[in-house]
Amino acid sequence: MELSFTVNKTGIDNWGHVVSFCLQSMNDARKHIDTNGSHSPNTWAASMLTASKWLSRCLDSHDKCRSSPLSGYTPTRLIQIGRPSVDKIRLLPHPNIEGTVLQYATLSHCWGTSKSSNFSMLTSSSLEDLLEGIGISELDQVFQDAVFTARSLGLHYLWIDSLCIFQDSTVDWEREAPLMSHVYGGAALNIAASIAAARDITCFPKRDPSLIEPCIIKSAWSGCENNVCNLYYNGFWDATFKDLPLMKRAWVIQELLLASRVLHLTGRQLFWECYELSACETYPGGSPPNIHQQSMTRDALWSVLDSARSSPDIMGIATTAQTVDTMRKLWKEIVKVYTTAQLTYTTDKLIALSRISKIMERALRDNPANRRELYPRPSPYRAPSWSWAGLDGRVSLSLVTDEQIQNVKPLIDILICKVHTATDDPFGAVTGGVLRLSGRLATIQLDPDSNNGWLVFFDGTWWSDRVGLFIRLDCALSTHQLHCLPLFLDNHQLPIWNVSCLLLEPTGDLKGQFRRVGALNAFSGALGMQSWTNFEDKKNEDWLEYEARDDDGRYVVSIL
Repeated sequence: MELSFTVNKTGIDNWGHVVSFCLQSMNDARKHIDTNGSHSPNTWAASMLTASKWLSRCLDSHDKCRSSPLSGYTPTRLIQIGRPSVDKIRLLPHPNIEGTVLQYATLSHCWGTSKSSNFSMLTSSSLEDLLEGIGISELDQVFQDAVFTARSLGLHYLWIDSLCIFQDSTVDWEREAPLMSHVYGGAALNIAASIAAARDITCFPKRDPSLIEPCIIKSAWSGCENNVCNLYYNGFWDATFKDLPLMKRAWVIQELLLASRVLHLTGRQLFWECYELSACETYPGGSPPNIHQQSMTRDALWSVLDSARSSPDIMGIATTAQTVDTMRKLWKEIVKVYTTAQLTYTTDKLIALSRISKIMERALRDNPANRRELYPRPSPYRAPSWSWAGLDGRVSLSLVTDEQIQNVKPLIDILICKVHTATDDPFGAVTGGVLRLSGRLATIQLDPDSNNGWLVFFDGTWWSDRVGLFIRLDCALSTHQLHCLPLFLDNHQLPIWNVSCLLLEPTGDLKGQFRRVGALNAFSGALGMQSWTNFEDKKNEDWLEYEARDDDGRYVVSIL
């Protein structure tokens, strides 16, 4: 049974907020809650007993989680817990032991702005001390909490980015950064320091254990049988994670998705996620039905990974319409969440999503659905102007169904698409890129009008953007004299059609070389156009530029 009611914030706004609660019979609730009453521990050490059960259950019986393609991976370096003495840790370089698979934990954490302990970063000056071993108490608080968690769960090895990658070596970073997805994907467990905004904040604050007890009530209906029930808010999972500091860190999106198992330290209680179970201390047996949570993204990723494992080639995974549809929806959700999060170094934007990008490249390649909302372009350079990764701000991708794609007519040909990276990894940090296209081209001028819109000069006439036009700019324009390049014509809602165009600005370096500055969508009849397949009779200004023009009136341009 689900109960819903509306709350009106009188005097604040006129919107109502619908809150839903669910009633669950105790017969159904027993598999989710601990009916013995031991689910409300007085100490965090006692909480770790619950986490240990989750981990053991997953390692022993979860086929989805045990079949990770990265199981058995060993990182370049690991932290060994309890060596050389029980109160110390040490850095273990090249930890491969022949015939042995090392089970290790990883840590997802916020760096924050507070100054780190001298021994919480691997540098050329701290290397010798870390190899010999340092006291656990000398580490930053979050790292101490990670050591406590791993040790409580019987794990003797730990991977922490700042302790396992040299922080004063660009060469080591460029070598290790592309491997981080393997590190997280191959771990026995990822410890997520979700509550800590910085490394000097504890993940285990004082708490009231009664706050994690399930709400057990006895109904008092009139005219029907009364029962003992479990009452729960179906949005409590999302509400718990919504404002946690770690969820705002962009790197963590890939870390949490690729890890087979994640233990969230939320400060109030422990949360568990793997490919087969989502649980918390309130519901150690698994979350009740209809709980709204982000695990649907994890479920979608698992279905994609499962397809990859059953395919002889990862590039052949998109073989069914269902898999392709799942991948499109997953990518849309990942980009939306990812672009809302923050990066310490904006140049990491593509590296931090590289592994998932590799997994889904095949299904998303040349897909008209991969369009994006537009935000200001950042500095320094990190991606071409035609890439969503080159923008800051939340990005929402449009989804186009297979049926709709049948009614989409491309108006361009892609001649060259090249991306240059800092290393040999094609999914690493980007240093440059070019997209060379052949298509129709027209000059277009934008002037602001008095109503915060645009006046558009096209084909010798001024038009208002309020009549069948939708213009979105990426950034402030350095010139109002632009070029319009139609990309594709969408006929799936005939007799209404629309055409999607790029707005391009010359770089000023080479003739016919542009950067993207925005997008224009034109609907039926806008700009006086009845057809967007023929531009030969359009009046272009003398500042029209291009690299070449063929006999069909199609222009060749390059976009950086």
